[in-house]
Amino acid sequence: MDACSADFARTESLPLPHHDARKEACSAPTKACRVLFTPEFAIFLVISALAATWVHVDYRSRTDGATWERVAWWLGTLLALPIFLPIYLIAARPTGRLVRCPSCGRLTVAHRAACRHCGSAIAFEPPLTMWGLGEVVGIGVVFMFAIPVVASALGLGLSPSLGEVAVFALVQNGAFIGLSLYVVRRRYGLPAAELGVRLDRWPSWAVGGLIAGALSIPVSMQAEEAAIVIIGYFTGRARAEAMAEQEHLADVLTSILQGPLTTAQLILIFALVCVLVPIGEELFFRGFVFTTLRRWGVALASVLSALFFAAVHEQVVHFLPIFLLGVILALLYQRTRSLLPSIVVHAANNVVAILGVLYNWKL
Repeated sequence: MDACSADFARTESLPLPHHDARKEACSAPTKACRVLFTPEFAIFLVISALAATWVHVDYRSRTDGATWERVAWWLGTLLALPIFLPIYLIAARPTGRLVRCPSCGRLTVAHRAACRHCGSAIAFEPPLTMWGLGEVVGIGVVFMFAIPVVASALGLGLSPSLGEVAVFALVQNGAFIGLSLYVVRRRYGLPAAELGVRLDRWPSWAVGGLIAGALSIPVSMQAEEAAIVIIGYFTGRARAEAMAEQEHLADVLTSILQGPLTTAQLILIFALVCVLVPIGEELFFRGFVFTTLRRWGVALASVLSALFFAAVHEQVVHFLPIFLLGVILALLYQRTRSLLPSIVVHAANNVVAILGVLYNWKL
């Protein structure tokens, strides 16, 4: 239904130790070895080392900061990538494009008249007025790694309660909204309208979103059927259908919706999944990510932002319908320059998904 489910699932695969009463008899060194020598943890260490090295080089190229500052950023990123890398990319990293100095051959910022290393004149470029991939990666690390790491450390697993889901959704989508607005408003001094936060024609945009939402639902259903056919070609149709059903059942909200719920709990679920999640995800994936990629063309930006949107949901059979929905949402935003139609379409799809579970619709 949304990226929250995928992030809850991701907490189970993070390279962090988990408390298990059945293993209390194990020695501390044994537990440490099991954590340190997993392939996932080894990959995480390699990524952390590469990211730390990049931060060190990037910081040295952009600032005149002391050596200890570069070392601090390097060490922080190496030891706590989910925390330090987003802070660097979103708040601490000086803006501007890097170019190579023709005299000394080192990287330096292009919006200075001279190389900050050797003082030689370089071709001047105006300072950047728009956020870029660095900020996108920074916010992406927050919701793909930092928030799941915290959730895992707090003991949240694959079967969270409704209260835990609510807190997780509030934190994740609060990060989408708050960090995107921080970058646009505070870091670059741009109006929120650059993210598509516009309501000047809200009645027509809301109606258009409802129409587009109604049309997108059968498109998603046909895309899921197409995905089953494609995957079934390699695995057999029965296996592909079982995979689709398993993905439905794996959603953390499915088990909650299939249990006894009060009216207040149903209202909370609809408020989270059909209001908060569409606002948060559309602000980030369309307003922030798509706008960042649009400098390379609308078509490429639509495809890449939709691929990112589908990938974070971590599903195989439903990758295609989620991807197509992402393309539709991006093009709708491009046409209106407002997030409202995309939010309405997103909300409509989530409403149908919830009702499908509640009433056992075969969608």
